[in-house]
Amino acid sequence: MEGRKKVYKTKLWQETRKAVIERDRAICYFCGKVIGKRATVHHKEELNEENYTDFDIAYNMDNLVCCHEDCHRQYHALYGYKQSIVNDDLSIDYARRRV
Repeated sequence: MEGRKKVYKTKLWQETRKAVIERDRAICYFCGKVIGKRATVHHKEELNEENYTDFDIAYNMDNLVCCHEDCHRQYHALYGYKQSIVNDDLSIDYARRRV
């Protein structure tokens, strides 16, 4: 298993994920609609094999937003997984979009 996937198996991740969904009131960051079913939590600075053990990237709520599974999938289809284009203020920097 890739190291970064281990994060999602931890109790700390489950607790953090729940807290992010509650904080965001189950509203999707990307489309702004209420999430009726299972919410996804997105890392603004993406997890990778080099940083998954860094608490501030993996579990820090300032690096996490709630979203629909489909919106999350579409985001990564458009922008990839290598670098987040979500700024600290949670706006999207389209100049960093993967072409």
